[in-house]
Formats: sequence, structure tokens, C-alpha cells
Amino acid sequence: MATVTLDHVKKEYDNGFVAVHDATFQIEHGEFIVLVGPSGCGKSTTLRMIAGLEDISGGTLSIGGRVVNEVAPKDRDIAMVFQNYALYPHLDVYENMAFGLRLRKTPKAEIDQRVRNAAEKLGLVDELERKPKALSGGQRQRVALGRAIVRNPAVFLFDEPLSNLDAKLRVQTRTQISKLHRELDATMIYVTHDQVEAMTMGDRIVVLDAGHVQQIAPPLELYNRPANIFVAGFIGSPSMNFIEGAVEVSASGAVFVSPGLEPLALRGAPTASSGITLGCRPEDLYVHGVAPEAKSLVDLGAFTVDVLEPMGNEIVLYASRGGTSLVARVEPQELPEPGASVSLSADATKLHLFDTASGVSLAHGI
Repeated sequence: MATVTLDHVKKEYDNGFVAVHDATFQIEHGEFIVLVGPSGCGKSTTLRMIAGLEDISGGTLSIGGRVVNEVAPKDRDIAMVFQNYALYPHLDVYENMAFGLRLRKTPKAEIDQRVRNAAEKLGLVDELERKPKALSGGQRQRVALGRAIVRNPAVFLFDEPLSNLDAKLRVQTRTQISKLHRELDATMIYVTHDQVEAMTMGDRIVVLDAGHVQQIAPPLELYNRPANIFVAGFIGSPSMNFIEGAVEVSASGAVFVSPGLEPLALRGAPTASSGITLGCRPEDLYVHGVAPEAKSLVDLGAFTVDVLEPMGNEIVLYASRGGTSLVARVEPQELPEPGASVSLSADATKLHLFDTASGVSLAHGI
């Protein structure tokens, strides 16, 4: 079984910089895991340690139940797809895909069968005699995928493989990778900084920041119940709105207060505190009076419209009040012009409360 287990894995360089701190999680056989986070968060370093391209400074890494800390990359039964394709320009598509098998002295008939099967899966049958320079970016990436597929590895590793493609090709290729995952029933570990790729492709997502694992969860759980402010702000576009304030408790109950909002009554909220941050996703904000009746709405008050961005199927509305700014994604409708006033409401069941100092989530829904 191609499980991959990281047990307190750490990467520290000679200058003392720690790129990955105490990474501990298990990837099950056949699972598609996505490592996501901003540049420099340690996601590619983690992938390279799994591949054997980076030494492990601490902890243990196991593939299929075997500790591989000291095992050479070629003996780990993995295949890696890189960002820059890494194709041999003097070889045609067939030979690029067959190259690794020839090095392993695989019988010629088996090489031919594997290459042609992979080419059929990837729509490359008519391109087998062409060289990389005659291919488009999407075709080159498919050749790189094919070179990995013919190896029939225990684990596939992807290091931002779509970042060099244009938007349309990225959508097509990520769909193809997801389809391949289902067909091959293979363990796949995918690194990206693109949250859309992470949300649409992964069975589970590992969110990293500054070398620390912030949360591991399926896409919807990550979106709906972020563990902290970092995850809440990183996942989602436009990102979650954050408003700093305080919780005041009186005989009538707990209330979230902030200079930029109307007071919000809380249920099951933390006790009185001066360091509380309210989080609300743009799609959970509504122009007052224009919302489904089933929503449990709370009034946030009147805001000044700053910018309107009509997107066709929705309008992105930027509004402010004092030092508080909000971004809302609302249905197409007649809205006040920039500079005018608009009243906003929020779905109380979708609001989040965080401890401002630690960033940890305190409550989901108020």
C-alpha cells in the first residue's frame, strides 16, 4: 500500500534557517493530497524531502511502511512532475516517455505497451514522433505526465506543474490530472500556491505557513471551518473580511462591538475579551433587504460604496465605514453608485470569531 507518513519531519539548513517545522501527517493509499500556501511556506521543500531531493534534518519519512530517510530517490518508487517539464529537446515524445524505462532495462515490448497506453490516456498518440519544440505548453506538460505514468510508481509527486500554462490550459490540465487520479487509483501529492487548484483537486488539503502546518482537512471543511485567521484569509477569493473588536458581556448577553459595525449579539461566544476578530466571507454579505428569506441575517449598518465590479453572474462590492472595509459578492442588482450609502447584512450562521492574538478560531456562527 502506497501510504506516505511524515512523523515530526523537519528541514533545517546549515545557516540555521528552518524551512519545515515538525510536519506530522499521513497520506493514505490512493489519496490526492494538496500542499498549499504562500511562497516560502515550505510546501516544495516538504515535497522534495518526500522525493529524496532534500535531506531530512529530523523525524522520519515512510513510504509504504518503509522508512526512506536514507534511501536514494531512484529507490523510493516515486515519479515527479516538475514545473518546467524537464523534457529532453533532442528526443521525440515517444523517447522522452520511454527514457526512464530504458535506463531500468525494461523489456522493449513492455516499454512500447506502457508508452502507447499512457499516450492514449493523455491524447498524445498523434504526437509521439514530434519533438518538444513542436509542442504547445499543455502538450509538453502532458508528455511530462506520461513519463511519470509509464513508471507505474507507488507515489506521484507534482511540483506546481501548471504554473507555466495560461488560464484555459490550467483548467483543462488540472481536470485531466484529476481524471488520471481516478483511473490510476494512485497516491498523488500535489504542490501549488493556487487555492483554486487546491480546492478543486484535493481529497484533503495541507495548508502551510512559515514552515508550520496550519490545518489539514477536506476542501469544504477547510473553507467552512478554518482553524485560524491565516487559513480563513488564505482560502477563498476574495479573501474573508476581518474586523477587529471586542466582546462585551452584560446581563442581556454577549455582544461583539467594533467602531465599524453595529453591535452584534452573540450566542455561545467567548467570555468578555478585548482581542476578538470577526470574520465574514464576501458571499455571506447581503445588501440589506435583498437576501433569501431563509437566511438568519444580522444588520451590520450603513457603509459607503467605494468600488463596484460587475462580473456578469455577480457583483463584487467594496464598501467602507470609518476604518472598516468590507468586500461583498452579491447577485446582479441595482446598487448605489460609488460614494453613496448602502446597508449591509450578514448571515449570522456563517460568521467566525477568532482570538486576535493567537489567530485561533473560537466560534463558527453567532
